[in-house]
Amino acid sequence: MMSFKEKWEKSWNFEKKMNVVIVWTIAAITIVAIVVSTFSFVMSITEQNSQYVTDQLTIMAQDCANNLEQYKSLITACNLDSHVQKYCESTSKEELYGEMGNVYSSFLNMLYMQYNANFIAVLNNRVGNYLYNGNVNINESGFEKVYEDDYEKSMQAKTKGTLKVSFSNRYHNGRKYTLTLYFPVYSVTKMVNSRGLLVVNLDDDLLKRFHQKDSMYSSNLYLTDVEGNIVSTQDESQIGEKIAFAGQIKGDQGRFWHGGRLISYQKVRDWNFYMVNEVEALSLYQDCFGTILILLAVMLVATGTALALARNITKKLFSPMNKIVSKMNDVSKGNLRTRIHVEDMDSDGRKLADGFNIMMDEIDVLMEQVKEEQRQFDKMHLYALQSQIQPHFLYNTLECIHWQALSEGNKEISTMVKAMAQYYRICLSEGKDIITLETEIAHVRNYLIIQNMRYDNIIAFTVKVPKQYFPIKIPKLTLQPLVENSIYHGIRVKEGKKGTIEIAIYETDRGICLTVKDDGVGMTQEELAYVNQNISSHNWDVGYGISNINKRIELMFGEEYGLAFRANEKNGVCVEIRLPKELQEDGSEV
Repeated sequence: MMSFKEKWEKSWNFEKKMNVVIVWTIAAITIVAIVVSTFSFVMSITEQNSQYVTDQLTIMAQDCANNLEQYKSLITACNLDSHVQKYCESTSKEELYGEMGNVYSSFLNMLYMQYNANFIAVLNNRVGNYLYNGNVNINESGFEKVYEDDYEKSMQAKTKGTLKVSFSNRYHNGRKYTLTLYFPVYSVTKMVNSRGLLVVNLDDDLLKRFHQKDSMYSSNLYLTDVEGNIVSTQDESQIGEKIAFAGQIKGDQGRFWHGGRLISYQKVRDWNFYMVNEVEALSLYQDCFGTILILLAVMLVATGTALALARNITKKLFSPMNKIVSKMNDVSKGNLRTRIHVEDMDSDGRKLADGFNIMMDEIDVLMEQVKEEQRQFDKMHLYALQSQIQPHFLYNTLECIHWQALSEGNKEISTMVKAMAQYYRICLSEGKDIITLETEIAHVRNYLIIQNMRYDNIIAFTVKVPKQYFPIKIPKLTLQPLVENSIYHGIRVKEGKKGTIEIAIYETDRGICLTVKDDGVGMTQEELAYVNQNISSHNWDVGYGISNINKRIELMFGEEYGLAFRANEKNGVCVEIRLPKELQEDGSEV
């Protein structure tokens, strides 16, 4: 059975392929439209819910902070009460008994002002006694049995300060959850050690009041501490448990997704508590399911209608194309004389048929052009073979002149002709672009033999290249143009018109570096900088030969290789030629 790919490539005609493409296109557009619409709707719902929840959490956090500040003010007022201070500073029972009535009266007034307070108690650390006053009796609240354990398990209310709070059902024999505040009593004159402990127990139903308000979505609301432990919530069985996403609550405000729920949180001002709200995704997006189904149904109907219209249009549209394809099959079999009768086509088909016929006529013309170009290529190849004979004729002629001059005792002519023959032999190098360093240095020597005979031995030549570097391959005509540049722009223009050229080599981390030094007139730092900056560009002001060498090296080996100019320690210029250490015959790095 043929795969879909094989059917597409081998058995389906253009009309069928177009039908498939149209189906895919309409399906893709439908899917994209549904995805984009759904995404937009979801984002809108999410943003709407987030803004609503953020506003609610901000209000709740503010109310919670206000309540806690009110409770803190209450217990601070108790702490500053002079009778409470004297009671906690008492060191004997006689002194305690003298202040009990006053403290009891102070507590009674505070209980009257704070309607939701269950009891207020103060403990004297020195004598180990306490005073209790409340709207519930001490046995009903269980104060004596509970306060030490509850104080031990209470938490720091703020980052700074000594106030501690506890949300628990330890008091009142587990019948209800209450808020208990613990505040050490310090002397108002000497804040050294606490003299006692104030305990205030209150009923606080902040979360219950907010749960009773109407909400856009079904959600769960928590009051947690900074560690993520649930302090208060509608479901009291969850109090004391740690929320699973506690590690993701950071900063003062934010929201994130966790386990298919949208979590929003708001810090209760500078208190160590967070208001946390979570909404199930199903509850959040249930209203959009109906819209998506309606959109999907509309898209499916539109897709079916579009496909039916497309199929009918495609069939009519490609009828002329099928005739052209039939003729193309004839062409593929080698019948280049086939043509389409335009009378059998409609208006659009006639245009295609005319185009096909013109194309076939042009193919005939192009075939003739190709044949002519092939004939011209054969001629050029023949000329190239003939030109290869000419260098050998030149070498042989120069050799004859050399031996003729030698036989007649004219050594200068013999030497110059021999150097010239070797010079051109290396220049041509049998068409090779890469030669050995030894051959390139020999090329420079032959060049200098000729130049010294022309200019009365004005150039001294030194080679400081160990023999182990002779086999290294370098681009042909790399050193000779630089030597020529040193002669014409450095040595010949200086006073005395005599100088020394030195070729040396050293290794670097990335390869080798050849240097060509002269003791000519040199260049200014501005001139050197200009040459180094423009040597890689097509700026021939730096010299055609220099730019040519640098560009050939960059093209062969990369931009990290090439030429660099610097001043010598004394006089003249030094050209550094950075190359790979070893090269193959074809110029690639080993």
